[in-house]
Amino acid sequence: MIVFIFLDCSEPNKELKDTIAPEVYILNPITGAVISELTSITAYASDNIGIKKVEFLINDTISYLADTVDTVYIIEWNSSHYSNDEYTLQAVATDFSDNSSLSLPISFIVDNSNSSPKAQNIKNIIYNRTKMTITWEPSVETDFQAYQILISKSYNGQKSSIVTIMDSSRTSYTTSEFNPGIVHYYWLKVIDDYNYTSIGHGYRLVDAAPTPVDLDFNDLGNGIYRIFWTMNTDSDFVSYTLNMLQYDNMNNDSILFVSNNNQDTSFTPAFVLTERFYQITIQDYWDIITRSNILEVDFGPPPAILNTNIPDTIFKSGLNEDSLYLVRAMVTDENGLESIDNVGFTSYIILDDSIRSDSAFYFLFDDGGMDTLFESGYSSGDIVEGDGLYCNQILINNQFGVGVYDWVFKAQDINQQLSHPFEIRVVIE
Repeated sequence: MIVFIFLDCSEPNKELKDTIAPEVYILNPITGAVISELTSITAYASDNIGIKKVEFLINDTISYLADTVDTVYIIEWNSSHYSNDEYTLQAVATDFSDNSSLSLPISFIVDNSNSSPKAQNIKNIIYNRTKMTITWEPSVETDFQAYQILISKSYNGQKSSIVTIMDSSRTSYTTSEFNPGIVHYYWLKVIDDYNYTSIGHGYRLVDAAPTPVDLDFNDLGNGIYRIFWTMNTDSDFVSYTLNMLQYDNMNNDSILFVSNNNQDTSFTPAFVLTERFYQITIQDYWDIITRSNILEVDFGPPPAILNTNIPDTIFKSGLNEDSLYLVRAMVTDENGLESIDNVGFTSYIILDDSIRSDSAFYFLFDDGGMDTLFESGYSSGDIVEGDGLYCNQILINNQFGVGVYDWVFKAQDINQQLSHPFEIRVVIE
């Protein structure tokens, strides 16, 4: 038997390498398209052995890996992250042999200038002492994300958020953190899914000043006055404060009356008033105040000195001798003689240059006390009490220097109103 063995020394068959690049082109958007917010970018790609991946290039540098649906490759591209401008788009397809090809470029424009949600305004803000409620109309945006309520102390000041609300159907917000006694501005901000925002008009909130009251008075006689005012009916009323004003020194204004009851609408001081001007301050819960009209109490005219009865020349007695001279002044007051508080005169010595110097004051009395002695040992010299004739006996002794004197008479009523001065020149020899 003969066996033949054949040896094949030829090279084995080599596996053929795939060198065919995929086919790829852009389906959407088309050249010149204007896109905004979320846009679908699609491309068609095919290959003889299959597509491994498709990527999209924006301006040659930014790539996105696409999802596949059969031979269509797609991404949802959020253009809100890009500025409004023109962009170039290409697709890169790679097969399983790492062959790749680049589609023809297309140009499109991103314009999100109209993408912001519709601005919503605050409709109303209401409050009481414990809570404040802000209301608005609901947003109709389909891509709604959230509301924000913004606050600032000035219209053009820095805004800060006080709450974020994710429910588009929500139309109100209630808080206990507020103070309408200080001016604040509120805005409603709407945010969509692409973080585009809009802010409505500012809503200015400040508590209205308390309703002012009208101040008036009644004269009850003998220097007593009833001061009264209209009632404040505000729901946030806190107090009335009645002040007596001193225009010559505002720092010395006096508080006469304070009440936390809005039905207290009058006050009668138990003393004779000496200031003409009065005012009510109304304070509310938020420490806002309103002042009433300034009331000027009419005390009537001051007393008047009609005449005096004094000798022009008074002669001193001898050495170590005293003399009494009766000084009389007739005084009247339209409010009645009982309104006169005191009458007297100041004695000034006249120097050579007609300058007054060294004064002494003497009271006059309408007391009918001719027979009633003072501690000095003599009486006023008045005969009839309450007739308006004020008298006193002035002791002239060696302490009175010889010379020319001006005796200046004044009368004052119980409201401290002074008469016009009545001057008499007297010579003591």
